[in-house]
Amino acid sequence: MKKIMLQRTKPYVLLCYEALFRYLLPQYRENQTLQDEYASYLAGYRGERNTDYIVSTYPHKNAYIYQGIRLKTGPFFYQIDTLIITPSFLLIIESKNLKGQLEYNPNTRQLAQVDGNQKKASKNPILQAETQKRHLTAWLQQTGFPPIPINTLGVSTNPSSILTYLDETISPINFIQLESLPSLLDQLYETNTKTIYDHTTIRKLNKRLLKENTPQKPNLIKQYNITGRHFINGINCNHCNFSPLLYKKRKWVCQNCGKEDAKAHEQKILDYFLLFEPTITNQTCREILQLKSAKATRRILYSMNLEFTGKNYGRKYHSPPSEKFPQDSFLPIGKQSIFND
Repeated sequence: MKKIMLQRTKPYVLLCYEALFRYLLPQYRENQTLQDEYASYLAGYRGERNTDYIVSTYPHKNAYIYQGIRLKTGPFFYQIDTLIITPSFLLIIESKNLKGQLEYNPNTRQLAQVDGNQKKASKNPILQAETQKRHLTAWLQQTGFPPIPINTLGVSTNPSSILTYLDETISPINFIQLESLPSLLDQLYETNTKTIYDHTTIRKLNKRLLKENTPQKPNLIKQYNITGRHFINGINCNHCNFSPLLYKKRKWVCQNCGKEDAKAHEQKILDYFLLFEPTITNQTCREILQLKSAKATRRILYSMNLEFTGKNYGRKYHSPPSEKFPQDSFLPIGKQSIFND
């Protein structure tokens, strides 16, 4: 029996980068730093999704699965790609979606990625998982849960990568290819049979973990020193990238290609939540949509079923939780798109 306690959705940081690309004028979307950072987060997310599939299809015994969780111990936050809780042990999995040949040296505990003629160092997933283990151990102690064995594992999730150990005499080497994960899980269940956490303890632990999960919410505007001059005006067309769209008869119309969209405002408003503030007023909404009518804007905001507080001109509409954001939202057209699968 297994239960997924925390379902992985597109990370908040990815949603924020995609919102930023939609907000930026085309010439600023070509910024290499932005593209590289986004590509790195996207690759990591795809690798984690690969791990999710294997973990979710394995016949676990009384396991509770967290597909990504971010906790705080003292002043430090730490992100665990995959956390599995059982009555006998916990398992931390750190996923790495790297292409090419991966060389792991267990003596120096270094991981190198060889891609074509390039060879570069990469973060060691085992060390990362061990750091998360130390934080989680301290968190369990601080929150009053008894000690329990915590295992760590690094997983290479890219099916085209080749993993090589430079010294195979050292055991165990807890960095494996994804397809080897089921056999490792078999071993863990076979060697950890003593019940440490009863049902009541696990229920309390799950409740505490869900309560303290704190997704990362970056401030990309501040991080990259972005100002209003970098932004497009109004809503851009997701067919030809022209902006701004005009609002006519409750539809957004592109003056360039003629496409119509009755809900084009939704993405713009959600992007505002991701990049600027968790609430929006009628006035601010009119500014970003380039609408003159407060009545039309109020109707638009009501149509999105957003929670709100306040009355009349002081009313504020609130952002939905990150898991409610579109998981397949469009991205702007680029000369060299890095957004397509």
